Amino acid sequence: MKIWTIHVSDDYQKVNTKNSSDLESIKKAGRGNSLLADWQPIELITYQEGDSGDVLIFQGGSLALIVNRFVKDIIQPLVANEAEFLELHYQNQDYYLINVTNVVECIDYEKSVPNDYGSFDDEVFLPDKVQNQSVFKTVNTKHNLGDFPIVSVTTYVSDELKQAIEQAEIKGIYFRLAWTDSTEPIVEHNPRIRATSRKDIEAHIEQHYGRITGCISGASNNAGDAEIYLAAPESHLPFQTLVTYGNSFWRGMIPAGHDTGYAELVVHLPPDAQLTAEQWEQSPYAWVVRMLRHFGSEIMQRGYWIGQWLVYPHQNEDNLSDSYREMFSLNGLPAHTTLIPYDTNTDYCGVMVVPPYPGSAEAFKMTYRDEGVADLEEWPIYFQTLLPLYAEEIQYYFSNGQEKTVEKLMSRGIDALFDLRRERLI
Repeated sequence: MKIWTIHVSDDYQKVNTKNSSDLESIKKAGRGNSLLADWQPIELITYQEGDSGDVLIFQGGSLALIVNRFVKDIIQPLVANEAEFLELHYQNQDYYLINVTNVVECIDYEKSVPNDYGSFDDEVFLPDKVQNQSVFKTVNTKHNLGDFPIVSVTTYVSDELKQAIEQAEIKGIYFRLAWTDSTEPIVEHNPRIRATSRKDIEAHIEQHYGRITGCISGASNNAGDAEIYLAAPESHLPFQTLVTYGNSFWRGMIPAGHDTGYAELVVHLPPDAQLTAEQWEQSPYAWVVRMLRHFGSEIMQRGYWIGQWLVYPHQNEDNLSDSYREMFSLNGLPAHTTLIPYDTNTDYCGVMVVPPYPGSAEAFKMTYRDEGVADLEEWPIYFQTLLPLYAEEIQYYFSNGQEKTVEKLMSRGIDALFDLRRERLI
């Protein structure tokens, strides 16, 4: 018996709700509760252009499964009472949000390896509990976050449902093996340490960011200290761009169901910054190099999840840990914490992880290659763009949340936002 996780490819059309008031309804899906009785069809709009297929991606990377009528007609008879198909409308076509209501207590706690997020780095199922389950979510009742059950964000499917979907040649859905009761050895995928080819990274940079003009060595010879490539401004990307190489050697901590464990960092400088590998320490933008080094060693390697729109203040280790825990509470930064500028010649004192600049949107993800051959069983390498923030912007984020902060930051347009010489936008 095999159990798989089901995913939507990131290459396809990305959507959002036309009315912001409908956003909460979408977010309620996937928690294991029935929504069909009170559901009203929701209108969707394009969030980001992508490939056309049988699926849509909600808000640029959510785990919500949105499928067209063709997919619904294939899957619905196979999942019986295990899931609901909630009606959506997009570009005059009917789509459906798959809301899995089948929550199964099937975790073998003695053999599973838990993590700090209420899920598992290695999940083992009880065979008699997952037998004859076509699609389901798990529930974790033995975590260290409190006395409440945690329903998985990941959706699991049987081998039979996987085969039916693959035979129908549905475009945009793929699977990863989550568990098997077979005694045959399983090839380890997505290991804790996995080297990324320098040749692949350089080709990716030159294809998407610009001509490589130099490379700044790591802070030391330690394997954990990333190098930083410098890419020249291009017509589609009017910045000098810095891209790390080496952070993706280590799989970071991520919530269950995500595949963003391997990542490099990207920062854009003004086109006339003229940072060089030989004299970067004399540049007014030397703090950006130090910031990238600090983020890699003190945030990524310390186990913080690097997620889109999350903010990481520049603070000492204890303060950052406290701030990270309060990020979603809207209670503001913890009163005892202090924001520290990255350098004496800049007032920036934190960063937000943001989607790629529109001119380099295709650079966001790179397929992992093993000796030059694409390996789709392995997680890709993500290129996470860091946007430096001022203290007032960070404080506003922690008090008012992501959506209001992004609206304020975007008030003068995307080019103004990415200009490191910009004034405070909040």
